[in-house]
Amino acid sequence: MFNMFKKGTAFMLSFILVLSLVTIPSALPASAESLEQAGSLQNEHISKVTTTFYGDTTSSKGFTWYTSKQLTDSTVQVIKKTGAEPDFDKALTFTGTSTESTNSQEELVHKAEASKLEANTKYYYRVGDKKQGIWSKTGIFQTAPQSGAFTFIDIADTQAKTEEEAILSAETLEKALQTVTDAQFVVHNGDIVDKGTKEEQWDWLLGHSQDSLLQTTIVPSAGNHEDENYAFYEHFHINEPDGSATETGAYYSFDYSNAHFIVLNSNEDSAEYANFSKEQVEWLKKDAAAAKKAGARWIIVNIHKGPYTTSNHATDEDIMGANGVRNQIAPLMAELDIDFVMQGHDHIYARTKPITSEGKATSPEKITETLNGETIEYSVNPDGSIYMIPATAGPKVYYKNKSEELGDSYYRLFEKAEEHHAAIYGPDPDKNDRPKRSQVQNFVGIKVDGDKLTAVTYEIDQNKNEAKPFIVDQFGIIKNDSAASTKPVVSLKDISGHWAESAIQSGVTVGYIKGYQDETFKPNAHINRAEFITMLGRALQMKETTSSLSFTDAKQIPSWASPYISQAVEAGIVDGYTDGTFRASKQLNRSEITTWMVRAAGLTVNNNASLSFTDKDSVPAWAVPYVAAGVKAGLISGVGQNRFAPKQLTTRAEAAVFIAKLLKVMN
Repeated sequence: MFNMFKKGTAFMLSFILVLSLVTIPSALPASAESLEQAGSLQNEHISKVTTTFYGDTTSSKGFTWYTSKQLTDSTVQVIKKTGAEPDFDKALTFTGTSTESTNSQEELVHKAEASKLEANTKYYYRVGDKKQGIWSKTGIFQTAPQSGAFTFIDIADTQAKTEEEAILSAETLEKALQTVTDAQFVVHNGDIVDKGTKEEQWDWLLGHSQDSLLQTTIVPSAGNHEDENYAFYEHFHINEPDGSATETGAYYSFDYSNAHFIVLNSNEDSAEYANFSKEQVEWLKKDAAAAKKAGARWIIVNIHKGPYTTSNHATDEDIMGANGVRNQIAPLMAELDIDFVMQGHDHIYARTKPITSEGKATSPEKITETLNGETIEYSVNPDGSIYMIPATAGPKVYYKNKSEELGDSYYRLFEKAEEHHAAIYGPDPDKNDRPKRSQVQNFVGIKVDGDKLTAVTYEIDQNKNEAKPFIVDQFGIIKNDSAASTKPVVSLKDISGHWAESAIQSGVTVGYIKGYQDETFKPNAHINRAEFITMLGRALQMKETTSSLSFTDAKQIPSWASPYISQAVEAGIVDGYTDGTFRASKQLNRSEITTWMVRAAGLTVNNNASLSFTDKDSVPAWAVPYVAAGVKAGLISGVGQNRFAPKQLTTRAEAAVFIAKLLKVMN
C-alpha cells in the first residue's frame, strides 16, 4: 500500500526499508563482484521527475521521481539560479523517502520536499541517489511571490493510448510553455494517461514531457483514467489533508499570491454525492471559507469531472443525476464564492456565463478592451462561478452533445459552446462517434493581476499554421471594476491570432519590438542578421559603444542597426565572416540564432558536448556546443519528433519568442 507515504509513520517506515536494502559502496571496489555492481550502476537513471506545490508555495516545493531498486537514497539538491551553471557542491540538500511502486514492482517511487526557500526566487534542482552519485538532469523551479501578478497554463486530458500519441501530448505542453513564456506553473485537469495502472503509459507521457516538466511546476488533478491503485498519487507529491484517502487520487489546496487554488478528486463516491465523498465535500466547504477569511482575493478550482460541459459527459448520470455533480457540487461553487472553475473529462472547448447556486446564468456588466489585436470582454463582479473546459492537450476529442436532455435552456448558460474544431476532419476511423484523433489540441494561458483575471485560449491544428498555436478565444473577470487603472495593450496590425502574439506583444510593451512604419510586424517573414541584433540589443539594453564597425561591408549595414551591431560585437555576441563581411541582410538559421543567444546569456559551453537530436549530424560542428548549452538551459528546444532543424530559417515571430525565453532564462 502506498499509504506508507502518509504523514507521521512515513519517515520511519521508509527509513527501515532503506536500512534493509542499502549497501553503501566503498570508494574503490574491493572485488570482482563490487566491480560488476559499480559497472551496472552506470546504466541507472532517474525518470518521471515531477515538481509540485507542497506546503507554503513561497518557501517550499515537492518532488517525485522513479528509479530501479538499486537506487534507494532519496535526495533533492537545490541552489539559487544566479549563474548559467549550478554548483551543487554548495546546494541545500533535502532527504526524502522511497517505496516500491504499486503498479511497477521493479521500480521505487521517491518523494521529498525542499523547504525554507526564499520567495519569488528561481532555483536549480536535481534529484537522485547522493550516496551513489547518480542524479537527474538539472531542473528549474520558481517559488511563489508574496504578492503581485502571476501567470499559469491550463491543460487537460493528455491521455494517450500509444507512445506516438504521448509524444503529441508532450509537444502540446512544450508549445504551451513556449507560447506563454511567463507561466510560473501548469494546471492539469486530469486524465493524464489513458490507463493509470499501466506504468508504460506514464513512462511515455512523463518521459517525452520530461524536459518541459523540469522547467515548471505542475498542479494535477486525478482523472477517471488514473483512479485505481494509487496510480495518480504515486506520481505526484501532494500535500493532501491528514486522513484523506489517496487510492483513487487526492484533493488538496494551496495559496499563490492573492489566489487560493482548490484541487478536487472526482473519483470518490458516496450515497450523498456522485464522484465525491462526504469527507471531501466537508473539507471543500471549510477550506474555501478559511481562504476567504484569510483574505484570498480569488478562489480557483481544478476538477476533472466538472458540472458544465458541452460534450458526451454532459448527460452522464453522475453529472446530471439527482446526486450528480451538477445538482450537488455546482451549487456549492457559487455559495462558496468560487470565482473560476477549470474542468476536464469532456475533450471539447467551452465556457459558461456566471452561474448561481440555483443553476441560473447571470448577465454581469461587461468591460471591453483590446488584447492581442482583438476585443476581449471582462465580466465585472459576476454573480456566480464561471466554468471553463480547455478541450484536450492530447489526441482524443468529442463532438458537441446534441441530446434533447440538455435542450436550448442548458446551452444558454454558455458564452462559448461551439462544435469541436476537429469535426471538419470527419469521424475517427476507429470510432465514428468522435472526430478524428490527434488533429486539434488546446491550452489556455491565464494571468491574475490584482483584481483582474485574463484568459487566452490557444489552439494547435496539425493541418494548419505549421501546427503552431493560434488564439481562438479570450475573456476575463474583474473584481470591483479596476478597469480604470488598467492600461491598454499596444498592438500591431498583423499579429492578431498568431501563435506568437503574446511574445510579440510583450516585446512591444517593453520596447524592444517596434514593428514597421505601417504598424505591421510581418511575423512569418524570415528575420535577417541586422533585424535580430537590433531586437536583441534593445531587449538586453547593452552598453553603448563608440567603436566603429570594421566590416568590409559596413556601408551596407542600415544606420538603425549599426549601434546595436557595434554593441553586440564588443560584447562578444556576434562576429563577422572570414572574408571580413557582416552580411546584415542575410537571413538567420536556427544554428546561428542559437549561438548568438547562448553567448548573450553568458552560458558556459562545453566543446566536447554531444546532442541527442535525430538530425544531430546536420548541426554544424561549430554550433554543437552552443546548441547543447542552449537546450540544457531551456533556451531552445527541438521542432518536434526530436529534430533540431539546424538549417531552418528563423521567422520574426520565432525570434520574438526566442528573445522572450532568453530574458526569462537570464532573469
